[in-house]
Amino acid sequence: MLEINKIYNMDCLEGMKYIENESIDLVFTDPPYGIEYQNNYTLQKHNKIKGDNKIDYFTIGKECFRVLKNNSHAYFFTRFDVYPYHYKQLKDIGFNIKNVLVVEKGQIGGIGDLKGSYANNCEWIIFCQKGRREFSKTRLMKNTKPVGKKCARQGNPIQEYKTRFNSCWFGNEYPKSTYNSSWQKKNNIYHPTAKNAECIEWYIQISSNENDIILDPFIGTGSTAIACINTRRNYIGFDNGECDKTQRFWADIANERVEEHKQNININT
Repeated sequence: MLEINKIYNMDCLEGMKYIENESIDLVFTDPPYGIEYQNNYTLQKHNKIKGDNKIDYFTIGKECFRVLKNNSHAYFFTRFDVYPYHYKQLKDIGFNIKNVLVVEKGQIGGIGDLKGSYANNCEWIIFCQKGRREFSKTRLMKNTKPVGKKCARQGNPIQEYKTRFNSCWFGNEYPKSTYNSSWQKKNNIYHPTAKNAECIEWYIQISSNENDIILDPFIGTGSTAIACINTRRNYIGFDNGECDKTQRFWADIANERVEEHKQNININT
């Protein structure tokens, strides 16, 4: 078993070989989509994401399934044009696919024809399970209906906090899926798909317990690690992509971000 609470600068397929069967409590990741993504409509372009056209999605999904404990959750980011392919791959692997979640982005983006297509203001996430796991009780959002009231004759009394959430997260009551350009500029982190740690925190709390181990095979800027620290979870992350602005590896940048975050919240490193 690899050392926990560490981000490894290595290919996830190589790294996951060192993770024992059914030792991970939750998988949360944003794998490359195989579309050679490049941001063509911003003032400064990023390079195409490394490996985005050669990802072995089935093998990666199969390894995630192997290391994930029975009766556990997994979240895989996807996109509308590759969703059918990703859905089929994950289902063939053995995952029980429950929903596709739609989450508002921190910043609206364009895809292709800016005058003939809709602006992209959301991300899709495939929510699936290995076996079946009920949601954890959280204090993320209060119910609007009176506590103790029954919604149906045979139903349970309404609790103070929600135990079931909508599949579409839009509006100020939900965190955004990505950081906006202002955050990237302020933190000097220019990853093309930087995820919002607060959003990940919500999913982690819904789908795991404190001290659980969370796996992110494509951890990028380290947002999943930050989310785990903030929610008292452990993590294992992989990423061997390079930052095109600095020619440094994202795993090194992510580890530095994690260490800085620990110091800011007074956690011993």
